[in-house]
Amino acid sequence: MVEFKEYEGLGYFIDPESDTKQVFIPSPPTMATVKINPRPGIIYVTGGKVKEGYEQLEALKDYAEKNKVGIFCPTSLEAEEISKTYQHIQKSGKVLNIKRNELTVMGDAEHMDAAQEAVDYMVDECDADMDDAEELTI
Repeated sequence: MVEFKEYEGLGYFIDPESDTKQVFIPSPPTMATVKINPRPGIIYVTGGKVKEGYEQLEALKDYAEKNKVGIFCPTSLEAEEISKTYQHIQKSGKVLNIKRNELTVMGDAEHMDAAQEAVDYMVDECDADMDDAEELTI
């Protein structure tokens, strides 16, 4: 199952189901289910097109599930706003079950310039280690 939910008021997160395992917590003695096998993440720049009712939403969910990636879809095109998604992932990667060091910025065909601007901003301002933006085709 793939969840589609808002995050931090910045956009939407397409979250395929994570692998889990039972672990014993000694104090107090309980068993807990924890997410394992963190997935890579994609920050998908579309200018806010991805929301409830988006025509490609099911295709994006299928892509996320098939490729075992979390897809973050910020609503903004501003590099500084998109970088807040990057910072959210860095801060909450364990809870989100996303590999903080395996993030890719991708865009749709008409927003590749904004996607690349976001990469440049995150490399300069957030000390991010990431490659140039790529186009996501589904």
